[in-house]
Amino acid sequence: MNATAHSVDPVDVARAAFRSVAAGHLDHFTELLHEDVVFDVVPVGLRRGRQAVRRYFEEIRLAMPDLVMTMEHAVGDDRYAAVEWRMTGTFDGAPYQGLAPTKRHIALKGVDFVEVDTGRIRRSRTIFDGAELGRQIGLLPSRGSAADRATTRAFNVKTQLTDRWRERHARQRSHAP
Repeated sequence: MNATAHSVDPVDVARAAFRSVAAGHLDHFTELLHEDVVFDVVPVGLRRGRQAVRRYFEEIRLAMPDLVMTMEHAVGDDRYAAVEWRMTGTFDGAPYQGLAPTKRHIALKGVDFVEVDTGRIRRSRTIFDGAELGRQIGLLPSRGSAADRATTRAFNVKTQLTDRWRERHARQRSHAP
């Protein structure tokens, strides 16, 4: 790809990348990435370089073989694009991020903020609710469930005990010779 940053619309690049991932055309998707691309998947972590980014999307597609990704909106300017998306699938394939498949259905919404340079993606930040993904796959208890309320209570008790311990030890240190 020999296009310059001025002749390639970042929204078009972001759309092409999204459509390639959605269709499972990861070879085409990889061609749309700079060699030194940085993907920041906020709930998961950074991926640096074409192959690392490709492996991440391979992992998602293997974890949810029935994955459906839909682009809701895409907007941008001469260097950046934002893509609002939705994805659904069943976590019944390979492990994802070390988690064994739970056979549960997921439905998530998110946004990608993409920087395009010379017609390729230089940086991307993907934002979605990681806690909600955890709830949907069964890693975390359902919001408002008895287990969720018990976890919240346990957390608050732990926080209160930790605060008391810190206060006690701060007083002891202040009275030490």
